[in-house]
Amino acid sequence: MIIMNLSRRSFLAGAGLVAAGSMASLSGCAPQASTSSDASKGTTLASTSSENRWSWSIAPEPPAENEVSEEVDCEVLVVGLGSGGVPATVYAAAMGADVVAVTAGDAPEGEGAYIGAYNTKYDEQYGIKYDPAELRAEYSYWGFGSNNGDVTGTIWDRSGNAVDWFAEYCNDVWPYECGPDSAINEGIHIRETATHMVYVFPDPEEEQEQERVYNGFPEFLKAACDKAEKDGARIYYSTPARQLIREEGGRVKGAYAQKEDGSYLKINASLGVLLATGDFHQNDEMLEAWLPLMRGDLITRNPYGNAQGDGQKMAWWIGAGQDTGPFNIGLCWPHDFTFAKNSPSRWGSLPWLRVNIAGERYTNETIGSHEWYSTSPMCMIDVKQPGHTAYQICDSKFGQMLENNESEIEIFKDCVERGVIWSADTIEELAEKVGFTNPDRLVETVKRYNEVCAGGSDVDFGVPAEYLAYSSVTEPPFYCMHREVLKQWTDGGVNTNRYGQVLDTEHEPIEGLYAAGNIRSGLAGTHYLWKSFGSNKLNATAGSMLCVKHMLGTWDEEF
Repeated sequence: MIIMNLSRRSFLAGAGLVAAGSMASLSGCAPQASTSSDASKGTTLASTSSENRWSWSIAPEPPAENEVSEEVDCEVLVVGLGSGGVPATVYAAAMGADVVAVTAGDAPEGEGAYIGAYNTKYDEQYGIKYDPAELRAEYSYWGFGSNNGDVTGTIWDRSGNAVDWFAEYCNDVWPYECGPDSAINEGIHIRETATHMVYVFPDPEEEQEQERVYNGFPEFLKAACDKAEKDGARIYYSTPARQLIREEGGRVKGAYAQKEDGSYLKINASLGVLLATGDFHQNDEMLEAWLPLMRGDLITRNPYGNAQGDGQKMAWWIGAGQDTGPFNIGLCWPHDFTFAKNSPSRWGSLPWLRVNIAGERYTNETIGSHEWYSTSPMCMIDVKQPGHTAYQICDSKFGQMLENNESEIEIFKDCVERGVIWSADTIEELAEKVGFTNPDRLVETVKRYNEVCAGGSDVDFGVPAEYLAYSSVTEPPFYCMHREVLKQWTDGGVNTNRYGQVLDTEHEPIEGLYAAGNIRSGLAGTHYLWKSFGSNKLNATAGSMLCVKHMLGTWDEEF
């Protein structure tokens, strides 16, 4: 085992992703799954005030025999090659299983970079105490009723050994680095208290500190897939799965996937099918049903375009229960590591005066201080503003908000020099430079804000008095930062038990069908697991490998 020495230069950890509060009830809007498993009869899966409202309400006919150009047999079928599907494929092949993997993309998809891990063998070395009961209790609260403690707790307990096995097994094709999450200082956020370990897979050819980690992860996934193929895995790229194959009322025994020529590949899987297809945040129709806040012109950070909810729909068509939410609202500010277009996102939660492009103040500026990085409540309210963008206004006292940290102050000044922070000697001039649509309102907003600051009590929005003395906008030069909100992910749609088995409408497991990663409900509640840095990949990586263990009958054996 190699443990890399860590430094600010050699270890960087991940981009916080967030989501926001609970959505309103979806009754009368969202489709309800039936218990029918006969996809061949065009089963109706929805019953709403508008019958068959959604495109997935009717299960499609399976491909005709003459549309199937190839048929293959295997033991394990993995659908999707991302942070869940790749580790599952690697592990299954390494264990000697006959594994087939299909995926929509022409390569593995790896947005983000960091795999968290609890309960690792490094905990003692770094003074980390893993308390499973405490963690479960916290997420029971922070999940607002959507976090499944048995599912996530099982993954957390075993994540240390699972992630370490995966990283070590692939270390010969792509070296990794491992360290506590408190080592993070990447321009987006800074973690102060270590709660677990984080594994990263840097690109040795990249010089920029943060981009070496982000750019390295998808390359690592490809190297891991190549290794799996050498171990006997058969991988079909650009071959998205279209439908599952289920014996009537019985087990799932395979799937149809579509080749580039339009014909179908029929895969028969004797042990199980793992859905690792990701979320649905790039499918506007599904967002209309479940998360309308994220539909439309909101820009996505995910570059692949395959987050279409295909796995959820395939599972629903054969009788999987439909989670009714609330789903995770995955919002974030830009991950601009070099501050080429944005000032540091970690300042987005600081309580400087916050307005929209119309010059209107709209929130208590401290609501983001309870969580790190792109906070759930702050991004939630920013996204509702024109252009999904917030503007932070401050004055020459900005250093006090940065706790007089010389390094942070220098970054601020550099951002001003490069124009990613606007500056002006008057509010009127600042309004013109930024392009506020109602400059007079901005002037009035700043005036009113200074009045409440001077009075020592923010009677308008309730910012604590301790911030008002140095957040007032009275001493030129004046500054403005913009905070555009992007969408990155959501999760859920398919309920599972601790083994990863997909559950039907009666919460009974569907034999032969498993799910891991963002398709799986109960992982994050209504927002990002704020204490679990790298939690998306933690859940996907460890969760998918545990699914394979259950298929292989080795659940009780450690990795």
